[in-house]
Amino acid sequence: MTKTDAPAPPAAVRVTSHDVSRAAGVSQSAVSRAFTPGAHISPETRRRVLEAAGRLGYQPNAIARSLVTQRSGIVALIVGDLHNPFYPQALSQFAQALEARGKRALLLTHDARRDVQETLDAAHSYQIEAAIVFPTRLNAAPPSLGDVSRGGVPVLLFNRHLPGQRLLSVACDNHAGGRQAAQVLLDAGARRLAFIGGDPETSTHQDRLRGFSERLAEAGLELLAAPSLAFQYDWGVEATLELHAAGLRPDGIFGANDIVAIGVLDALRQLGRRVPGEVSVIGFDDIQEAARLAYRLTTIRQPLEAMIEDALAALDDPQPALGPRLHRGELIWRGTVRDTA
Repeated sequence: MTKTDAPAPPAAVRVTSHDVSRAAGVSQSAVSRAFTPGAHISPETRRRVLEAAGRLGYQPNAIARSLVTQRSGIVALIVGDLHNPFYPQALSQFAQALEARGKRALLLTHDARRDVQETLDAAHSYQIEAAIVFPTRLNAAPPSLGDVSRGGVPVLLFNRHLPGQRLLSVACDNHAGGRQAAQVLLDAGARRLAFIGGDPETSTHQDRLRGFSERLAEAGLELLAAPSLAFQYDWGVEATLELHAAGLRPDGIFGANDIVAIGVLDALRQLGRRVPGEVSVIGFDDIQEAARLAYRLTTIRQPLEAMIEDALAALDDPQPALGPRLHRGELIWRGTVRDTA
């Protein structure tokens, strides 16, 4: 017999819950409860089931279980801007929080040039229990997967909102954060202030700019400049260099988020302007890079843990409202704002 004539190895036999129930000496329903978070089962029975499952190499079939229970345990996380380090950080914490609740995250990326509803509809085909949407622009149609009271799937906007729409939404208080950033720069003695904005079609950008401008107006000041384009590092560099080329010399700059502010800092170094001696710079988010020794960026921290817990609680009892559930940011003082104390 040649090698090509050798018989094929026997196909692996899939271990079933029936096999585990026989090996553990329990009912099949007890096996199911042992693998269901929060199910009522005695510790001893669970131990016997898990030991038998380990010996046999059994893994529960999540798809089959979802067909029986009509609950997949899957929550879709839809994100568009992975250039912004805040979102990978938020996605990681969301996945951990869902895992602690016995659920799984389904990550879907979204092209901001297209309607987010297309991505939501694609997510729905996975029998998701809920969807959390990050990339929402103010000119977008309200995302929906049906009336929740009639069996629809709840959809929540995270750190975004669409004014005038009754939607589930959890966000940092970006308007208050913008005011706080202005106050920090004013207290540092800055009087020629610029705002380097992000995507102008997002509520995040507009709320931070509105709060910043309002506080300056109350102090009798006007914005020196407010260029806006994207929440990206390269834009922070480009905008700062363009201000310099135009002959503008701000002594205080608010980056719409940390990655923009980090771009601002690198551009100021290239221009030979001292931070914070000549220019004070503040960001928003408190991403991990902000604390690095090369930057030590003063920033407004988004309370991610509290926001995520609130978002998941809102999905458990989805009551859409006009406007987001807001969480106050926290000032993190480092080394890029002049200390006048």
